[in-house]
Amino acid sequence: MGRGRICSETDVGSQDWYLHDARMPAGVMIEAGQADLMLISWLGVDALNRGERVYRLLGCELTYHGDLPRRDDTLAFDIVLDGHAAQGDVRLMFFHYDCMNGDRPQLSVRKGQAGFFTAAELAESTGCLWTPESQDIVAAPQFDPPAVVCTRSHLSRTQIEAFAAGDAFACFGPGFEFASTHTRTPTIAGSRMLLLDRITHLEPDGGPWQRGYLRAELDITPDQWFFDGHFKNDPCMPGTLMFEACLQAMAIQLAALGYTLKRDGWRFQPVPELAYRLQCRGQVIPDSKLLVTEVFVEERSAGPEPTLYADLLCTVDGLKAFHARRVALQLVPDWPLEDSDVAARLSAAESNSDMRAPIVDGFRFDRSSLLACALGRPSAAFGPMYRRFDGPTRVARLPSPPYHFISRIAEIHGPIGVMQAGARVVAEYDVPDDVWYLDQNGSRHMPFAVLLEAALQPCGWLSSYVGSALTVDSELGFRNLDGEGRVLAELGAGAGTLRTEVELTAVSATAGMIIETFVVNCSLDGRAVYELRTVFGFFPPAALAAQAGLPITPKDRDLLERVSNAEIDLDAEPAAFFAHPTLRLAGSMLRMIDRIEGVWPTAGSAGLGQLRAVKEVDPDEWFFKAHFFQDPVQPGSLGLEAMLQALQAFLLHEGAGIDLVAPRFETVATGPMHSWKYRGQVLPQHHRVQTTLEITARGRDERGEYAFADASLWVDGQRIYEANDIGVRIVAGEARA
Repeated sequence: MGRGRICSETDVGSQDWYLHDARMPAGVMIEAGQADLMLISWLGVDALNRGERVYRLLGCELTYHGDLPRRDDTLAFDIVLDGHAAQGDVRLMFFHYDCMNGDRPQLSVRKGQAGFFTAAELAESTGCLWTPESQDIVAAPQFDPPAVVCTRSHLSRTQIEAFAAGDAFACFGPGFEFASTHTRTPTIAGSRMLLLDRITHLEPDGGPWQRGYLRAELDITPDQWFFDGHFKNDPCMPGTLMFEACLQAMAIQLAALGYTLKRDGWRFQPVPELAYRLQCRGQVIPDSKLLVTEVFVEERSAGPEPTLYADLLCTVDGLKAFHARRVALQLVPDWPLEDSDVAARLSAAESNSDMRAPIVDGFRFDRSSLLACALGRPSAAFGPMYRRFDGPTRVARLPSPPYHFISRIAEIHGPIGVMQAGARVVAEYDVPDDVWYLDQNGSRHMPFAVLLEAALQPCGWLSSYVGSALTVDSELGFRNLDGEGRVLAELGAGAGTLRTEVELTAVSATAGMIIETFVVNCSLDGRAVYELRTVFGFFPPAALAAQAGLPITPKDRDLLERVSNAEIDLDAEPAAFFAHPTLRLAGSMLRMIDRIEGVWPTAGSAGLGQLRAVKEVDPDEWFFKAHFFQDPVQPGSLGLEAMLQALQAFLLHEGAGIDLVAPRFETVATGPMHSWKYRGQVLPQHHRVQTTLEITARGRDERGEYAFADASLWVDGQRIYEANDIGVRIVAGEARA
């Protein structure tokens, strides 16, 4: 029963049930230092207790270091018993420990105190004596306003479970729709690790300090899972889980302030390098009924890394059992690709794609770096020069699966980080035999939107490679502005490898904005597929928000506002548009028009017809999650797809192509030039997208029956896209036996 030392190791994820977003929760990490019990037993305490006394933690001062540990890390604990004392028959022990994660500190525990008590002594505890009224708090706090005011003052278990499952909108309600766009929203652990049954008080500015307050409850029943493992013949809830419940409550308070909405992929963790004082003076046992968790907010910061400072109190059936002084919880940047399971899933289909990965300045541009452009750490995408974006500052991204259409970077020409004309890249895309867009399209050919993305995404990659975002200090959004080109061939299922050669031909930078021009050539086995010239821009958020759209003529306005003469619900898949096996509109995932609200077969300058279609904006649409991570916007390519689908709908409405053998739509009319212009964006907060088009030419050629149109796309009454000479053609397919 003297002093002693024990060293133990814990492999993070060897039991993966407790992991949250592939990391060990903060409370579980403290519990992993549990070998102090083994040490005190080794030193002989059981010979003194003789089964009459049980171990309880009384308190400690703990400091986290760095980020929470990840799956496959190994934690090494060095636990030292510093001494013993006695208060009457109660035996006390004093300890400290350090936890290392590889070569870096992970957790320090100081002033650890524990005791050995009889059941009667535990029952006589007076609990923690702390009260919020007696606590000295910061007189002039930082107290930033909420990003969004939550309209709910209490939450049910179902709503809390929705938050844990990643559906913040279902949890917090109106005002939180933007959370539906997230790839991986900041959240708390679920399943067994969810330690809150209901929130009875959710007050952003309430509580005794009038700075924010949350009260949560957990019903205690004898069959709670933690009683089985903690301890044998002495079931009680670990104090570390009380602390974990408090951290979950703090996370809900932070999220309810709207601070997670613009922070897709981020996560919660205690602020490191601060010492937190924890005091335990009560227990949760199978006979207990209710655990109440309270959060008393002292300060809050909106960012750049939002942080909450609060006192935490757990009460068991009226007894104050646990208190922690001024604990700080923050939101920190993270990336879905850091989760090894996510990385493995995304890379599985491309296992042979790294064989020819180019290396520039020692950095390998392989499949993992390509995926990092979409969902990973920016420095993992473009090397050390992008390390400044590994924090809160966002950077332009490539789309993520299922809208990511680069299999590999095959060639790079030009120095990295030098924004000048002449840089070139060759990207390749392996056209699958079976993929969602083939299933969704009317016939099993690559939709124009996918071909366009396969052509444009290497432009975005090249603009990042030359360091465009590094030339200014502010965040920039990357948007396509216009383009003109012609499609020379369609691509069917398993067509082979599409090779896209991109050259940056012009760069202009002014007033914090950058305009870049690219020439693009796509080919398959040496055969030209798509040729185009296109312009992109980098813009500050304020410039994007201030876009005025495209000019509106009286003719444009008339077509938009003309009284509807049709109401065709395409979600119901009416036979005229979906009955034919190949001459049909796209399926629901690819279809960019919900209904047709006007068809005028003889209207327009040429007397060939006009049409107006509508799509309601849903922030939960898949493409907001895929395009882009942390910057959700509807792809312009899908806006052009809406125009093509509207043109297809017009032809189907007019009964075109019925005399052809096994007719189908070309995904876009091959051969002629087309052009587009974007001067706005469809965002999750918008409500309605309308597509208007006027037929400019109809006829037949050696390939089949065609129609061309000038089209516009509107969002909430603002004209933001236009396309000229965009066309479709109905061609004969292969006759079926």
